Amino acid sequence: MKCPNCQHEQDTGKFCGKCGAGLVTNPNMESQATVTPEPAAYQAAAAVNPAHTEPNQHVEKVKVQSKQYWNYFLRYFKQPGLIIDQSADQFVNALITMGIFALFFSLAIYKNLSVALSPMDEFGGFFGGSQSLMPSFFSVLFGTVLTLGLLFALSAACIYAVSKFAGPDESFKSIVISFGTLMIPSVALVVLAYALLLISSMTYGNLVLIISLGLAVSVMPLYLVTVLLKKASKTVD
Repeated sequence: MKCPNCQHEQDTGKFCGKCGAGLVTNPNMESQATVTPEPAAYQAAAAVNPAHTEPNQHVEKVKVQSKQYWNYFLRYFKQPGLIIDQSADQFVNALITMGIFALFFSLAIYKNLSVALSPMDEFGGFFGGSQSLMPSFFSVLFGTVLTLGLLFALSAACIYAVSKFAGPDESFKSIVISFGTLMIPSVALVVLAYALLLISSMTYGNLVLIISLGLAVSVMPLYLVTVLLKKASKTVD
């Protein structure tokens, strides 16, 4: 401390030992003394190790299901007929396969409608019409999914009836698993059809689209019925 009167310096005391004047401590020195910065090692550790966050259980579940479905898709894409004797624990994957087919088929239908109705909208706009003839994607998606769902349900019901009265009497769930898995080649074709439509290859795209639908609701059900009847044929032929 320094005396403000005679500039005498001393370590302790409230009064100057030389002239007796009162001593005043420097407030800046006190504030600096009270502030204790965090150690550099602690700051570095906090930067390297941020607060741990718990992973989202729903996201992790979706990742696991996606990986399982991809392995399932690759396996039965090469040999879809294996599902006839290995249908256990594939019900969810079979439903996902049918859902993917319905989604891409809806996208292909919407693309066809946009190409077909676009000239009409332009022609109407030439005469001052403001309302578009193009339906919304969700309406197309709902109608297509509903129609395909009815077709798939009818196909599975027919196969189940054949299996019940003339074949090995498989459960309806087993029929759905086999039917959905046998649609994997159809899914690959409908994705290819949509890709062709996106690059404006309308003829080839629609041809592949028709083949994918015919394979899904005609060829594969007949193949499944044939395999079931070969496994165990009853008196009703």
